[in-house]
Amino acid sequence: MPNRFGLSLVSGPSSEPVSLLQAKRHLRVDFMEDDDLILALITAARELVENIINRAIYTQSWKMTLDSFPYPTSFETFAPEQRNPYSYILDRYSITLPLGGVTGITSISYQTSTGTVSVDPSQFRVDTNSKPTRITPWDAFTWPVLDVTSPGCIEILFTAGSYGDGADADTCPMSLKQAMLLLIGHLYTNREAASETPSIILPFAVEALLAPYKVFTSC
Repeated sequence: MPNRFGLSLVSGPSSEPVSLLQAKRHLRVDFMEDDDLILALITAARELVENIINRAIYTQSWKMTLDSFPYPTSFETFAPEQRNPYSYILDRYSITLPLGGVTGITSISYQTSTGTVSVDPSQFRVDTNSKPTRITPWDAFTWPVLDVTSPGCIEILFTAGSYGDGADADTCPMSLKQAMLLLIGHLYTNREAASETPSIILPFAVEALLAPYKVFTSC
């Protein structure tokens, strides 16, 4: 059975890759009456882009929950190259984070019959160079054995942001900004749930701009 997980946003980015001024210039809007709408569309476009590429653009805080820690089963057979202890740990004990652009782990905790226990950061390592990011116990450790069975009893708090905290908007690649502007324009023009003449070109343009930044996970 797969180890089910939950993923929820704790706190979003402090700024957006596209400013209100940039969006209004793209839309050729020179009045203020639609400012609130355009700001909402900027956020919606950024969230849609992040969902497509499966990565956080600017620094955000996230929470992942698991039902259990990963352990190999007694029924597994291993190929010769998997008999190396190091490979064994990486392959069978890794926790894969289902979001790209992870910058750090804030905490790992789990529920026991007596309360919540935090995993000592010295007992696990975080490989942010891996795509997607993975967490594994150090060689001398294994994951704790749970004495309770409860959905989401393991909680991992982490930060993610592929292009910084947004203090310098130029850290966001132009392709992502342009994809956002195309989406903002499309959403601004087509405010109904469905359009009688839906755009065919827009989805392809957005996909082409976003394709190099996609992160694929096995979660």
